[in-house]
Amino acid sequence: MGSKRTEEPYRALCTSQESTDNSEPSVDSEPQGSIYMVLNSLKSQDTGRAWSVLKVLVAVLGLVCVLLMIGIVVLWTGNTCTVLSQNGAYGSQADHDLQNKKLCFPKHTDTSYVKIVLDYEEPLTHLTLCMRYMTMYSRKEQSLFSLATRSYSNAFLLFIEKNGKFSFEVNHDSIWTNIVSPPEQWNSVCASWSTCGTAEIWLNGKRFSLQSISTGRSIETKPIVKIGQDQDSYGGSLDIAQCFVGEISDVYLWGHGKSTTLVTQFMQTKPSTYHDNFLINWRTFNYTLSGHTAVMSNASVCDD
Repeated sequence: MGSKRTEEPYRALCTSQESTDNSEPSVDSEPQGSIYMVLNSLKSQDTGRAWSVLKVLVAVLGLVCVLLMIGIVVLWTGNTCTVLSQNGAYGSQADHDLQNKKLCFPKHTDTSYVKIVLDYEEPLTHLTLCMRYMTMYSRKEQSLFSLATRSYSNAFLLFIEKNGKFSFEVNHDSIWTNIVSPPEQWNSVCASWSTCGTAEIWLNGKRFSLQSISTGRSIETKPIVKIGQDQDSYGGSLDIAQCFVGEISDVYLWGHGKSTTLVTQFMQTKPSTYHDNFLINWRTFNYTLSGHTAVMSNASVCDD
């Protein structure tokens, strides 16, 4: 009996301890739940921040990609096609090699041209011009090359008259020829003059001797050249009826040298790079574009 009484308190104590042990989880369950809620809240906040950061990174990467694409397009168009607004102008800051490129004159306008300012020290007694061109028009006045000085607006002018035939003018002395400009094809044309009055035109390899013009006179210094427009004053007074519409390439101008040799080389292939007396050199072309005029690759289409 004594042993049973002794066991009963022990059992009671064990039962109390077990009860105490079993009750502990219920006491701690509320703090643990709070901790879980805080952790979940922190995770939710971190996830929100991560998504915000990710969205910002995606936006930044998208902007960088757009800027890179714009840069690529600008570089590409800068090499193949520089198109300007009607009243805009672009002056090249350095000599450019325009091999395998052409000038595009797509519209009838008196604002589209290529301007070149020549700088030579002595008046010219010889001048030879060579260029290639194509136009769809057979009956339209068109100025291919206009060189004006302070004394003569037509100091050196190669022009297609309304009847489709060439005219040539030096220091306001004019020659109207029977040389027909073929439309809808690329043509190679050269014109030469010397102070002794000799004047010649070559068209697609054929030579035409002209009557003497501007004998005993020279071409003054500091001229202004405009390709695609006829200057009726020094650098200005342009006429929309005389604008060139088409494509021009391979423009060269020499102030010295034997014209027959220069022209022969030009008609056969391209002018020899060994000549150091270029006034205008297509391979080191320094120019200003105006209006709708564009520089583009030979493979590009010249239109509006």
